[in-house]
Amino acid sequence: MSFAIEVPGEAAPLSLVELGKALEAAALSTDNAQRQSAGQQLQAWESHPDYYPALQSVFLDKSLPGPIRFLAVILLKNGIDKYWRHTAKHAVRPAEKQLIRSRLLQGSVDEEDRALSLHNALVIAKIVRIDYPNDWPEVLPTIINVTKTAKSSNPVHLSGALQVLLRVVKELGTARLRRSQTALRAVTPELIQLLGETYTEKTAYWQEFLMKGRGDEDDADYAMQNSLIALKILRRLVTVGYESPHTDPMVQDFWSLSQSQFDQFLNGVSHDSWIPAPYQELVGKHLIQFTKLHIDMSEMHPASFPALPNSIPLVRAYWNLVREFSEVFEKSGGIRQTSNENPGGSPKHEGPLSEKLALKGLLLLRSCVAIAYRQVQTFKYRSPETKDQEKEAIRIVKEELLTRDLLLDIVQVTISKLFIFRKSDLEAWEEDPEEWESQERYQGLAYEWAVRPCAERLLVDLLTYYKELGQPLLTYCDLATKIEMDIVTKEAAYCALGCAAAVLRDAFDFDRFLALTLVKDAQLQNPMAKLLRRRIAILLSQWIPVRCSQESKPTVYEIFRHLLNPEDTHNDEVVRITAARELKSVADDFEFTGAAFLPFAADIFNVLINLLQEVSSDETKVAILGTIRVIVSRMETHVSPFGDAIMATLPNLWESAGTEEYMIKQAILAIMSALVESVRDESRRYQGAIIPLLREAMDPESSLHLHLIEESVELWKTILVQTVPPVHPELVQLVVLALPLLEYDSIVASSCLEIVKNYILLCPREILDDSLRRPTLSALAKTLDLKSREQSQLGAVSIELMLRAAEVLGGVQGISILVQDMLEIGLLGTMLEGLHGAWESNQSTGPHRKVSKINTIQQTDYLALLARIALADPALFATMIAGFDSGGNVQTVWTWLSSIWFDNFDCMNDVARQKLSCLALTRLCELPNPMQDLVLARLQDYLTMWTSVVLELCDPTDADQPGFLPPGKDSLVWEGPVERNEYDLPIDVHERELASKDPVHTVSAFEFIKLRLQDLVQRVGGEQAFERDWAVNVDKNVLEGFQKLSQPR
Repeated sequence: MSFAIEVPGEAAPLSLVELGKALEAAALSTDNAQRQSAGQQLQAWESHPDYYPALQSVFLDKSLPGPIRFLAVILLKNGIDKYWRHTAKHAVRPAEKQLIRSRLLQGSVDEEDRALSLHNALVIAKIVRIDYPNDWPEVLPTIINVTKTAKSSNPVHLSGALQVLLRVVKELGTARLRRSQTALRAVTPELIQLLGETYTEKTAYWQEFLMKGRGDEDDADYAMQNSLIALKILRRLVTVGYESPHTDPMVQDFWSLSQSQFDQFLNGVSHDSWIPAPYQELVGKHLIQFTKLHIDMSEMHPASFPALPNSIPLVRAYWNLVREFSEVFEKSGGIRQTSNENPGGSPKHEGPLSEKLALKGLLLLRSCVAIAYRQVQTFKYRSPETKDQEKEAIRIVKEELLTRDLLLDIVQVTISKLFIFRKSDLEAWEEDPEEWESQERYQGLAYEWAVRPCAERLLVDLLTYYKELGQPLLTYCDLATKIEMDIVTKEAAYCALGCAAAVLRDAFDFDRFLALTLVKDAQLQNPMAKLLRRRIAILLSQWIPVRCSQESKPTVYEIFRHLLNPEDTHNDEVVRITAARELKSVADDFEFTGAAFLPFAADIFNVLINLLQEVSSDETKVAILGTIRVIVSRMETHVSPFGDAIMATLPNLWESAGTEEYMIKQAILAIMSALVESVRDESRRYQGAIIPLLREAMDPESSLHLHLIEESVELWKTILVQTVPPVHPELVQLVVLALPLLEYDSIVASSCLEIVKNYILLCPREILDDSLRRPTLSALAKTLDLKSREQSQLGAVSIELMLRAAEVLGGVQGISILVQDMLEIGLLGTMLEGLHGAWESNQSTGPHRKVSKINTIQQTDYLALLARIALADPALFATMIAGFDSGGNVQTVWTWLSSIWFDNFDCMNDVARQKLSCLALTRLCELPNPMQDLVLARLQDYLTMWTSVVLELCDPTDADQPGFLPPGKDSLVWEGPVERNEYDLPIDVHERELASKDPVHTVSAFEFIKLRLQDLVQRVGGEQAFERDWAVNVDKNVLEGFQKLSQPR
């Protein structure tokens, strides 16, 4: 098969020839336009029937160039994720699946190219994870049979079959579905039997060849490769394939084999090895697999690990390995994390095998400490036998492994040998300072692949659970501070002192040590001084949170200023980055005060900002920005003098970050938020610089929108709560970016609702302008039906604030315009429809009772909005509700609306809401007929409401005469100036001032009711006519209850 290179049309029909052309253009063409066009064509075919079987056909055709076949299998692998599940849009059809499955094994077993075989194995594993066992039950038996056949016949086929098994076991072993886990465990014994035989046979073959020269060299190479793959599969199966591995005889046998062969292979890679140098790397890989087996077993099956044969002696043997390595640790070349990746995508680590094995020994010791003291919490049912096994495992580890002698030995070896800073460490430091600093920091992941950070973690673990180990450590540290030591030894001692901070806090005089020793050491002028300076920055960040007096804090800040000084040649990039990173912990200390830090702030802010311009790693920039954010936040108002300098830097840093570096922009937004919060109302001068960045981050068309939205909304909210009217015009226009986010059920939506509410409070005139009024009202209307109670209530409050603002700014005309908008967008119709449905629900009973679409809380919210309209303009309210009757009869709507309104008073748990509805309904008494007679027809409900609300509001402590139960002063009426306190935000004060003008807080309910009732009585002909025609229909006790409001007891 061969194809001519040409640009395929995007609508070209799919055929094997056209597919081949497209793949060839995409894989081999040097013309970018051709590659791009081919890529578009391939993407267009993804939803086409027969596309994926055709890709597989191209891959299986060995006459084609390797790059074309490679691209075909990559596209096939990617398509499995997107289209294999039957629920996917354009899912692969069952017949196509069957065809693809029938040819899958061929692509690995018969493939000599290892890269192609590997990627086909990944395809098989992805399909098995989805289809096994329901849709492809025969796959594992088939793979097992192929492996059995190839085991004794063809090493290439065996390699392909084992590669498939490895990928399948990895996929099923990481699956969360119980179905996949059960299916794997069902076939595990058979697999272990087969793989155990394969491993033993292939290992024996290559050992015989290496030791005695028997056999073929190529066969020995394949035997080593295949025994390694078999070992990789076995170590996974014995951990993921069993609930309790220690109870299975095959696991026990393999566990014992792993220990004996570990010792055997370890001798094989020593200086006087029986294994030739070219083969030692593969033998070393076998050893690493054994270490991974031991560590995985201890981490995944903590109850089984101590119960397996000779596990405790095994851990002690690992420690002996670490002790032996510690003697040469200082001369070892170190482990480097490279940019290359393993087939699974994890980074590669290159370095001496002895150091890798020592690292695994330290990791195994950490895991054993976790078995004893950090039991995994689970909701899974555990039988009494299982609990007993766990207790026994803990006892074995504590009593038989973690003895005092071993613990003291670990501490002594760790701090005297493994904490030593080596020449190889210094070379890595100077080769790539930023990368080395990032990997080595305590919070990093270097402990997973480097001995020294792992030894630090192990020491911290031991000191956490064996505090008595602090005493010998203290003796060592005291010695280190009293005698002249070389810098490398002292750095190791300070490392140990930092690890033990929490344990030694009461026994070690850190303040004295700081003043007499650290200050001097931080100023040492020595070629190796930078080692000690870096360690001092870390040591201070470890001790400040646990033990440091306020009197010593200025000394600490002075040391950090010194370490950050770029003019000192001993403060290289690593020292200054470390100091910048660790300063965050110092500033975040509970006892940090802005006043104490103020004398050092100018210099430190300056060097931190300059350091941002020097570093290139995004992770380092984010760390420095994080330190600046914490300092800005903790300094509070003391940061004001430095705000201009900080703000002058951030926009430029934002621009230099480009369009994809969202982490840096997140950090910048967080600093701005902290600065605005700290300087409070002075932040107005920064709004001009902040608003363009905020607009860019909130732009839904921006590629970074989703990454920056949380920080953007937080900054936006912070700006508004610190704003005093008038609001910046550009800030007002941003409100439209918040409106589309209101209807979502998320934290961001809640914050956006608060933002919109604050806009209504701060700039009501602008929000009620024609350009913003209806969009804002429409967006808020959608929030009323949200499931989140907090959001729906906040939406109702915001609409209520718009109604109040419309009345205040525009009077009757203003409220009329807003009500018209509410009618036209369907909000009022939705509200009244919901209330009518609730009323109908109340009228029906039994199994066929109508169900209300809104709950009582939503009823209260709707009624509060209607109350605002009625309180502002009762005539408008009456006209509005009449408009919802087809005949324009207000009585039709009033009958059911008044019924549910009065009933809802029992559900109003907020007395302010009760008073609002009371005032609104009372204002309807002012209207002439037909509303006058409709109100009087509800006189009993009115009197009940008035009595209940007035009694709820009255404050007997203000009564002039103790012998009466007077209406008293309304408890919701605020008198005098609005109260303020030092913790109030500007928005709090402004909201309280607006509330103080609300009728709810200015009008006495009793007097309000009294005046309107008197007017109503006069309009119906006086008291006698009122009592004869209307009061006669009221229950006596209701009437008496109302009369007692202003009468003696």
